[in-house]
Amino acid sequence: MKKLLLSIILLSAGLNTFAQDRNITFYVGTQDKGANSSITRCELNLNSGQITLIDTINKSVAPGYVAISPNKRNLYAIGSDNKVSAYSIGADRKLTFLNSQPSEGMGPCHVSVHSTGKMGFVSNYGGGSFSAYNIGDDGKLSAPVYKEQYTGSGPNAKRQEKAHAHFATASPDGRYVYVTDLGSDKVMNYSVDVNTGKLTPNAAQPFFSGKPGAGPRHLIIHPAGKRLFLLNELDATVTACSIDKKGVITAIKTYPTIPADYSGPTNTSAAIHLHPNAKFVYVSNRGHNSITAFKILGNGELEMVDQQTKSIATPRDFNIDPTGKFLIVANQSTDNLVVYDVDAATGKFTFKHESIAVKLPICVAFL
Repeated sequence: MKKLLLSIILLSAGLNTFAQDRNITFYVGTQDKGANSSITRCELNLNSGQITLIDTINKSVAPGYVAISPNKRNLYAIGSDNKVSAYSIGADRKLTFLNSQPSEGMGPCHVSVHSTGKMGFVSNYGGGSFSAYNIGDDGKLSAPVYKEQYTGSGPNAKRQEKAHAHFATASPDGRYVYVTDLGSDKVMNYSVDVNTGKLTPNAAQPFFSGKPGAGPRHLIIHPAGKRLFLLNELDATVTACSIDKKGVITAIKTYPTIPADYSGPTNTSAAIHLHPNAKFVYVSNRGHNSITAFKILGNGELEMVDQQTKSIATPRDFNIDPTGKFLIVANQSTDNLVVYDVDAATGKFTFKHESIAVKLPICVAFL
């Protein structure tokens, strides 16, 4: 009996050690256009918070933004050569190039995958256009099945001289697709049929109009599908919104992402992410060089709970690991990744350590 108990204790200890030391894979996109421009594969140790660089793949030119399919079998990346590329993710987490398609516009800046995994969406910032693709069972991208060239401008003459599509995502139920146009202060609203690859303007609301000059950049939608949080780049704000059953967006309240008395270099907000427990929203600021945390209140409004700046330098992107334990910041101006501890109960986060070097990192995507 004593030997049995000892064996159980040792086995339990071994399993706990394994659980504590397990690693999670993530991929980093870069703005680097050099010969070694690569998607970087890393592992995050969920016990220590240490990051290890595993390998790189350089089949795309400046693969800035990357997105992973819902089934975790494929990764998609936009490139400065105005293409979007598909990769398979092996059992060993290695990437294998599958195919690429034209982005149908200049300066693609974002790619995303529909919740069914059947379609992909690309936003072309430079050209101000949006493209949609079917995705085959093998993960390959079809030729574009939908293209739209946006028009319009805003009051910021330097940044809103024309349309600048910046981000696209589908609603959690998969019925709608929302595309931000920083240039015209609009969020385009589409109804989508993934079985036919057809997108049509949402009859209930073809577009949502934001504050003139705000510059909508990215957005996140709460898993319940009733709340949307829109990050405005130019005026450094986040707008809490509701979404009804017809996919109609209605603004609730807008909040600053940096202190009112900030007087440093020009600030532009960059990325927005939801904590895995869906209770907190985090945004990044370039110029102020910070990450700001908001608590989601019961009525859909937000309450700022924390803001940190230590070792943060031009955070074009950041992300929170799926367990909600660590936040990784991609520092575009210092070519490195920084790790923060996250308190899932309060939403607050504390600096842990500076980590590996990655040239011009601008996207962090967890597998």
